[in-house]
Amino acid sequence: MSVDSYLRCWNLMPDGEARRTPSSDLQPVVWEGQPAMLKVARSAEEQRGNDLMVWLEGEGAARVYRHGGAALLMERLESAPDLAALALGGQDDAATRILCGAAAGVHRDRPSLPPDLPDLRHWFWSLEAAQAQGETFAQAWATAQRLLADQRDVRPLHGDLHHGNVLRSPERGWLVIDPKGLTGERTFDFANMLCNPTPEHALTPGRLARQSTLIAREAGLERTRLLAWVGAYAALSAAWHLEDAQIEQARQALAVSALAHSLR
Repeated sequence: MSVDSYLRCWNLMPDGEARRTPSSDLQPVVWEGQPAMLKVARSAEEQRGNDLMVWLEGEGAARVYRHGGAALLMERLESAPDLAALALGGQDDAATRILCGAAAGVHRDRPSLPPDLPDLRHWFWSLEAAQAQGETFAQAWATAQRLLADQRDVRPLHGDLHHGNVLRSPERGWLVIDPKGLTGERTFDFANMLCNPTPEHALTPGRLARQSTLIAREAGLERTRLLAWVGAYAALSAAWHLEDAQIEQARQALAVSALAHSLR
């Protein structure tokens, strides 16, 4: 069904400009007198993320009001204050603490069984394919193999936790949106935080060392293992960029991977 079909079916009133991303269609709406966001997934991965949002039941995440097929009607959160702007504006530590708090909301134990989600291992085939393209790729693939063979504290993961996917509710605080939906080691969910909010910021001298220490303390993680996941994930990101012919982005992601490996 299209966005227009869901607008009619669920009696929604458009309340802003529609947006299309590579994976979904988004339409701000009014539902039963309150602001909401209609999201219609256009990929299987995005629909799995919708399933995870339903399972989270608004605990640490935007509330889901209705769902069906590829669509999700959810709580519309505020875009300001913006965590990326906070981090880039000299308040990196504060932004990181907020991200760690949001991650804790996703990772908390829940009584119900999670939806059927792919294992983290399936994400790394692109890195396996890229390992012949240089020493950093090969090192990262070796690290990924070691980590994936010995995953710890396995649970449902957001899969894309970064500064743009944590927004604020005036009543309920900072909440996640747009998960990918995976099952894997909890530490993995923190790796993307250290590759954001921009590659240039991630590579600022001393930033990775400082923020990895802060995340390890806030989230109760082993810092060395966190850095290993950063090294593996950043190279995986580089492999994805190469698949899309994004050469400069791949170069920057590889630089983050190499830096993470050097700090372990």
